[in-house]
Amino acid sequence: MDSSDAMRQKLIDEVLAAPSEGDVAGNRVAGEAAMGAWERLSNHLSPLIGETALCAMVARARQLTFPDLPANPANRDLRSSAQLLERLASELAAMDAQAADTFNRALLQSFTRLLSGLIGEALTVRLMNTAWAQRSGGKST
Repeated sequence: MDSSDAMRQKLIDEVLAAPSEGDVAGNRVAGEAAMGAWERLSNHLSPLIGETALCAMVARARQLTFPDLPANPANRDLRSSAQLLERLASELAAMDAQAADTFNRALLQSFTRLLSGLIGEALTVRLMNTAWAQRSGGKST
């Protein structure tokens, strides 16, 4: 992992930080953090690149990160961030908490790596900081 990957991973870890409770409430909070991270990224990116491009980038990140997972044909039809978020939420909900967390972290890392390749590392990190200004635990940039 190079330093730019490490910086993006640190931001992802901060935004996904959730109480380490092993119960249902802890899993619910972690799931809310996961979807909140995607919602805020979507809200900041959609006006810049368009909802269709956002959906395509997430689908590409999924394909690159999890090549052994069967491609969901319905993902090709995603055209809005609302559809994307709904599909992602249902996909994460179908997994156990640990698998969902691992999947989500890897997908965010892959997505932000793709974004960095398109717009540059500095702009990607600025966008992540802006989108995730209020992180878990009251931390803000």
